[in-house]
Amino acid sequence: MKILFVAFQFPPRGGAGVHRSINFVKTLPKFGYKPIVFTISSKDVYKMNEIVDESLLLDIPANTEIIRTKSYIPFKFFSFLKKIKLYRLFWFFLYPIFWESSVLWSIFSYKRAKKTIFENNIKLVYTTSGPFSSMILGFLLKRNLKIKWVADLRDPLTEAYFWDFPSKIHWYLGRFFERYIFNKPDYLIVNTEEVKKLYLKRKLVSKNKIKVINNGF
Repeated sequence: MKILFVAFQFPPRGGAGVHRSINFVKTLPKFGYKPIVFTISSKDVYKMNEIVDESLLLDIPANTEIIRTKSYIPFKFFSFLKKIKLYRLFWFFLYPIFWESSVLWSIFSYKRAKKTIFENNIKLVYTTSGPFSSMILGFLLKRNLKIKWVADLRDPLTEAYFWDFPSKIHWYLGRFFERYIFNKPDYLIVNTEEVKKLYLKRKLVSKNKIKVINNGF
């Protein structure tokens, strides 16, 4: 069974966030699933000034189909705003585009993802977050194409200490996002029992739709 494996962060991108995706891609075929990876171009990975580790590409099975699209991140515009010292002003008023600029990718790559689904007769889409905006693409595909959607969350959102929200208002917007979209996937995967208990306590998802798969599975 083919699945659309949506991973904004994927090699040659390095860092801790990509290893979970790599291991899913390596392991899923053992259970009868053939992942077609849907991610951004290598060129845009380098433009993001994030950790790059080309050696991780060697961990991906050679027969894995990878579809790469432009990220739609306005790099030149961001650079200009930083140069004239107005970036944080735009960061505040155009949040989350300046916090998770991948939200543009989730919206503008929809047609390409839809085409891939039709060409390969895909019935299931998998998204991995962060970035959390990847869930928007999964939601759009599930709603419009009536396919199954599994969302994997590598980290919590508003409970995480490392996300930098511009203001309390933006934090509340994040809470609204959680309440609206976390119950939309057919299945939600989290990486710890503590996060599962937290989401059940907040009633973000029903008990029969959430599963724990620890990091390093």
